Amino acid sequence: MPTTVTDVPNALCQADETGLVTVRAVPAWWRQRVQEGDLPDLAEEFARIGEEARSDDVCGVLGRTTLRPCRYNTRLHGPCPHHCETPLGFHCATEQKKGGWCRRDLREGPCRNHPDSYDRYMAALRIDEEEELRRQAVREQERRKAAEELRAGTLGVACPYCDALPGGSCVRRNGEEQVKLHVPREKLWLHTEAASTVACSYCGAAVGELCRTSSGKIASEPHSYR
Repeated sequence: MPTTVTDVPNALCQADETGLVTVRAVPAWWRQRVQEGDLPDLAEEFARIGEEARSDDVCGVLGRTTLRPCRYNTRLHGPCPHHCETPLGFHCATEQKKGGWCRRDLREGPCRNHPDSYDRYMAALRIDEEEELRRQAVREQERRKAAEELRAGTLGVACPYCDALPGGSCVRRNGEEQVKLHVPREKLWLHTEAASTVACSYCGAAVGELCRTSSGKIASEPHSYR
């Protein structure tokens, strides 16, 4: 789940792919904001952070009871079955007496309340098989794309394991080049990427600086506060 973490003085602001912004701070911090009168400016900043983090790949409809945005991935799985405006192929879709239509997922079995939806149930099974093949193809494509991006980025840093220079492949102990890059090198690249966007409130590393351990050595991974 992609998350945007933004430094706010003495507070932690996080925004996820639905645009939901969470601010964690002690009560004294909130009281101080009221006294200094900067809550309107902060609210506008939090709204901007949420809008920038919002992804078009998720449903995002606000739940009536949870009051949290729906995280259903519409790009991978198609229209959200819970918040779509018209029935989908696997819905029972029988009109209700109080309005609306039955959202029973026929892929889980025939609708017990509407037996006449059996034909739609059989059709839903066929649609689900086709959709699963499509989803598998999308997942495989994304996996390959992520692997290519990771490799391209990892090649941009030197390997702390075999001392391979930036742009060069990792080498085995016998000096032969290998296709797969060493894990420490991948971790260093991911660490560098995290450091390029936000400072670390835990160890004090500035933007562009790698996190360090209590002994002063470069950490193998960025701190969770980053």
